[in-house]
Amino acid sequence: MEVHHHPELPHGEKKRFKEYVLEFLMIFLAVTMGFIAENIREHLSDNAKESEYITGMIKNLGVDTIRLKEVIKETDVQIKGFDSLINVSKNKLVEIPVQDSLYLMTSRYIFYANDFKNDDITLTQLRNAGGYRLIKDNNVLDSIAEYESRIKDIDDEFNGVVRSLEKARDNANFIFDLHAGHVFKFHPTSTPLLITNDKVKIYNYYNSCWYALLAIDGYEHMLKEHLKYTTHLIAYLKKGI
Repeated sequence: MEVHHHPELPHGEKKRFKEYVLEFLMIFLAVTMGFIAENIREHLSDNAKESEYITGMIKNLGVDTIRLKEVIKETDVQIKGFDSLINVSKNKLVEIPVQDSLYLMTSRYIFYANDFKNDDITLTQLRNAGGYRLIKDNNVLDSIAEYESRIKDIDDEFNGVVRSLEKARDNANFIFDLHAGHVFKFHPTSTPLLITNDKVKIYNYYNSCWYALLAIDGYEHMLKEHLKYTTHLIAYLKKGI
């Protein structure tokens, strides 16, 4: 194996102290510059990632605003439908057309709920990839945290809507022949659909529909507030990129 030797000094000469210092400084400088270059590279990479996350968040929020408007519109239709339902006269249910009117409202409005699901692609990336550490603006972090908290509140409110609708459907089973729907399609004003005249059961149904209306109304109010917040958050994030 070939062995490389450092250049030897002339016989009897010693390396000067200044030369040791110079070598040390050169090595120190090289290491320091490498460290600085690596820090700059990481800093630029982090900034690019931060900008990418914010841009993605703005895009997701834009999708959310569209979805929110759609869900609010559909929920408003359901609220108006429930309002019409509970105003069908309980005292005239012996009349077949009134029964049919109540059944029509029931079949239209108590069998669905308008669920809002946010576009959480960027939020998932922030959580799973440790992306929150890259966002330097504490106000932005607080705004995103507030957004996530609002989403949780909306989910909780929606679950309340689902429970209230389930209760209304349970009570509908006690007063309606729901399986007569195929007959009702051909005779929407002359098909007997009530299976009981029990006032307690009928009042329980109306009351459960009223509670469902309150739950849906509260849910819609929360969606409208979230739409305002989302619109504000988009504008705020755009200022930072």
